[in-house]
Amino acid sequence: MIKLPERMAGVPPYLYAEMDKVIQQARESGKEIINIAHGDPDLMPSQEVVDELIRTAKVPGVQLYPPYWGVVELREKIAWWMEKRFGVKLSPENEIMVLIGAKEGITHLYTALCDRGDYALVPDPGYPTYKTSVIFAEGIIQYFGLRQENDFLPDLEEIEEKLNKRTKLMIINYPNNPTTKKSDLAFFKRLISFCQKHRIYIIHDNPYSEIYEGEAPPSILQVEGAKDIAVELHSFSKTYNMQGYRIGWICGNAEIIKALSIVKTNTDSGIFLPIQFAAIKALDVYDEFVPGLREIYQRRRRIVQEYLEKLDWQYYPSDTTIYVWTKMDKRFNDSMKFVIELIKDKGVMIGPGAGYGRYGEGYVRFSLTQPDDKLRTGMERFMQFVNS
Repeated sequence: MIKLPERMAGVPPYLYAEMDKVIQQARESGKEIINIAHGDPDLMPSQEVVDELIRTAKVPGVQLYPPYWGVVELREKIAWWMEKRFGVKLSPENEIMVLIGAKEGITHLYTALCDRGDYALVPDPGYPTYKTSVIFAEGIIQYFGLRQENDFLPDLEEIEEKLNKRTKLMIINYPNNPTTKKSDLAFFKRLISFCQKHRIYIIHDNPYSEIYEGEAPPSILQVEGAKDIAVELHSFSKTYNMQGYRIGWICGNAEIIKALSIVKTNTDSGIFLPIQFAAIKALDVYDEFVPGLREIYQRRRRIVQEYLEKLDWQYYPSDTTIYVWTKMDKRFNDSMKFVIELIKDKGVMIGPGAGYGRYGEGYVRFSLTQPDDKLRTGMERFMQFVNS
């Protein structure tokens, strides 16, 4: 029997991998599964992106190893887009690196920056990869709660009480998964000042920056001095429906990105060139494509909210991300048990709040990644289950 390293013992099974067993049993019993849990968009990329992928796949030479940092044309296009969207100026040479998706970048960042025994501040509730990335790097997790009474923002005074000399990194995510909270520049300014004081690097995971209805969410790099201690990750997955393409980028502090490059040049060989050219095209057609995507999610968000209102369930009133985060009815106090029974009884899958951390208990997350009719069917079944 293989004996796994000690660090692997602290890695829990991925949230939805555990639920797959229940889903398979439900399918075998004849139920149609409606998945409104996963953040896996059902929509297609723009036709221009698909056409560019096909066209460039036929170009001689694209089968060769690509540049580790990403082709210069893509890094220049990212710099152009970041300045246009956020007013942030970046050097394509050393302040931008292309990633095999933001998830890969997060995991490798901890490997690049953490010594064994270093502490990393991780949000609770939060994206599960944040926790496992610290474990893989043999760091120590310091959780900070995102609670509704603090509008799902970190309580910096509470965090300060728990810091020690080896607290090295903090990861944040706004607009937030799973709570859907949108930050503003005022909070980012306080956070930069706090982390400068305590010499803590900031990783801002920002894949949902373009999914909103009202005021556009900011970048942490808009704050003066942010590039001294912070990096920000972006993704083509949610903004352009390119999740299977596996491409994103990191930008900001040049020293952090250089450290990341040491890991990446020794563990991967870059991204298939046609995918990088398709990403350039995605940024080119942003103004034509993304507003329509926002309208789709706005309509779907309202569908879910209307059903929750009928049940008198309190959802968080956010206009960002591809999720709806809601507090469970007082009759229910175990989100994982609730979700499993919902799958068994109605064939509907949603996200259990406890799967995102201790402070996620008592909440569930709905994803807007199904067509309107299927979303309505799923919510009808959900309402029947709650009322049964």
